[in-house]
Amino acid sequence: MSILFSKVQRVNPRDTAAAKKWYIVPSRVELKNEKVIAEALTKNTTLSRGEASLVIDELQSVIIGFLLDGYSVRMGDWGTFNLTLNSAGSDTEAECTAENIKSVNIRFRPGKDMKEALAKATFAPR
Repeated sequence: MSILFSKVQRVNPRDTAAAKKWYIVPSRVELKNEKVIAEALTKNTTLSRGEASLVIDELQSVIIGFLLDGYSVRMGDWGTFNLTLNSAGSDTEAECTAENIKSVNIRFRPGKDMKEALAKATFAPR
């Protein structure tokens, strides 16, 4: 299966007077939710859809709990989840407090297997 892509024309945000250029972006076919993923898991396992859904829900809860406790979470060769913070800068260390935090984000870094799978991707225009 190929990754579908579209072409979009965009302005350079650093030079709005420059001519627009064309870029390739991935086309989203549709969103797959937990129920669809659970159903797909039942095809190659002995899990029922309910059991698969429960495992997915519990996995999410466990990962979030570990991240909130300050851990990074490595999921085998899938990759690693960790938290990043976006904060305002301070002139002094004393002014650098939790109130400066603007947002908390989850970062995912793909592991070896996922990188290798993506390196083998083929592409097709939508």
